[in-house]
Amino acid sequence: MKTVFHPILHVSDPIMMHVEQILLPFFTVKNGLLIGCNNIFSDVFGYDNETLKQHRLQDILTIESDNPQSQFDINQLFSRVRQSDGVKTQGMIKNQHHYSLHVEIFCQSDSNAKGTFNFFFRVLEDKSQDLVTGLPNGWAISSRANHLLNLPEQMLPQLAVIIFKVDNFSTLNFRQGYHVGDEYLTLLGLKVQQLMGKENLVVRFSNAKYGILVEDYNQLTPEQFKDYVTSICQALCDISSSPIELDNDVLVHKNFSIGVSEVNAFYKSYFAMEIATETAMHQASKFSTSKFIFATSKITDRLLTKKLIIDDLPQAIAQQHIVMHYQPQYCLVSKKIMGLEALSRWQHEYLGYISPAFFVGIAEEIGLHFEFDLFVFKQVCHQIQSWKQLGYAIPRVSINISFKTLERDAFVTRIEHIINETKCPTDCIEIEVTETTSIKNIDGLFENMNQVQQLGIHIAIDDFGSGYSSLSLIRTLHQSLDKLKLDKSLIDNICYTTIDRDVVKQIIELGGVLGLDVLAEGIEHPEQQALLSTLGCKFGQGYLFEKPLPPEDIVEYFTNI
Repeated sequence: MKTVFHPILHVSDPIMMHVEQILLPFFTVKNGLLIGCNNIFSDVFGYDNETLKQHRLQDILTIESDNPQSQFDINQLFSRVRQSDGVKTQGMIKNQHHYSLHVEIFCQSDSNAKGTFNFFFRVLEDKSQDLVTGLPNGWAISSRANHLLNLPEQMLPQLAVIIFKVDNFSTLNFRQGYHVGDEYLTLLGLKVQQLMGKENLVVRFSNAKYGILVEDYNQLTPEQFKDYVTSICQALCDISSSPIELDNDVLVHKNFSIGVSEVNAFYKSYFAMEIATETAMHQASKFSTSKFIFATSKITDRLLTKKLIIDDLPQAIAQQHIVMHYQPQYCLVSKKIMGLEALSRWQHEYLGYISPAFFVGIAEEIGLHFEFDLFVFKQVCHQIQSWKQLGYAIPRVSINISFKTLERDAFVTRIEHIINETKCPTDCIEIEVTETTSIKNIDGLFENMNQVQQLGIHIAIDDFGSGYSSLSLIRTLHQSLDKLKLDKSLIDNICYTTIDRDVVKQIIELGGVLGLDVLAEGIEHPEQQALLSTLGCKFGQGYLFEKPLPPEDIVEYFTNI
């Protein structure tokens, strides 16, 4: 557990003994300017004497305060030191990679030199160091790169990020043991460091993945800089061409997959550079020999957006940043509301509005669909019960559920718990499932659908006719179904093409044969509504009637039930 200090502690005895002056990193400040440091400070924080003098004290050192309302600056610290033998506090110091390390600070005035102070440091926490190889890690490269990318344009050097991984590294751990794998990683890190020298930052991310931040301070032309980066990548390939000799005469020969950020491209952040570079690295991994590939501008915002959504989706669910809107469903004959569809809406802090088709697909892709579907189910049940308590007569509300969720063994138990918790009447709920041919547990799905129906919940097949139709599946499950929803793609051209009109007509007739209602989605024009009514479709929804609305705006439609 971290020791907590008061912002300033006065001590009666000198804080630093001679041995501590030898063992602890320290720098010296004279008249507010950094004038030098010891070798230990250089080893720990990366500054030598000359580099240190190029920085202002306030740019690399921050003093903590227990009370945010009473911050004090360095000059106040100096004043306290003059009144005592020394003071002790905590703060943050930025290393040469601009990563802030939490440190304990001991400050003494120099009795032999007026206006001179010695700062001694003890690092309390450093997450920027890789414990296996001793190299900096991903925290270090992201801190430094983001610092550089935020510099004024005239001060910003040309930058490139190289990320490479050792192919099939896990086989080394499996065959030789983890101690051999760690030795290989350490020696490889040393070779890459020797290749790059002190001018460029070399890091180990995790497992067998390394990174290099290449900085150009020699004012190379763009073509020269790309040639320089290319030469580094070729040198990495050359390292992989020969085996690395470990202890006990163990020889390890591995290929590298190398990705490089797009040279001369404008990246807003290191995050963008890293995604582009890793994507190029994965492309390089398709080759059987060491290969490097430069990222291109085709690796664009969609990849960055997807990664950000993957990172933020669990928190968005936990903190209920995803909210429900409701779109009315109408009887095409009586023009009255017969239902609502609950639709997820996410206004992301940085990305703005995100299409539900995008983030719901990601939830399924990363295996979060089960918890996401239950989250939506619970929000809708709470909303239905809230409307009921306010005295509204509400139509049935449909909730989209993935087939992958519906076939899970625990699904029925979980929704029963939600229903009991929210006191939501089940006759107000309809589950919409998208038709699919990828069902793995047909027996479990069939059993769950029967149990859902026994709870009094209706079931509809969503997006019917969108391209994944399985008539045999619908025939098998039709006794557990109540409704087919025609996909919007069939409605878009229904007034213009005979084939679409005939397909819709056949599906409506199929619904009649199976005893299922048919609802058309995506109705946007009166001509579509009129033709659907002529073809025998009873129900519909779409922007012709109303867009999805938040709960407080949809209640005015309840009078038309």
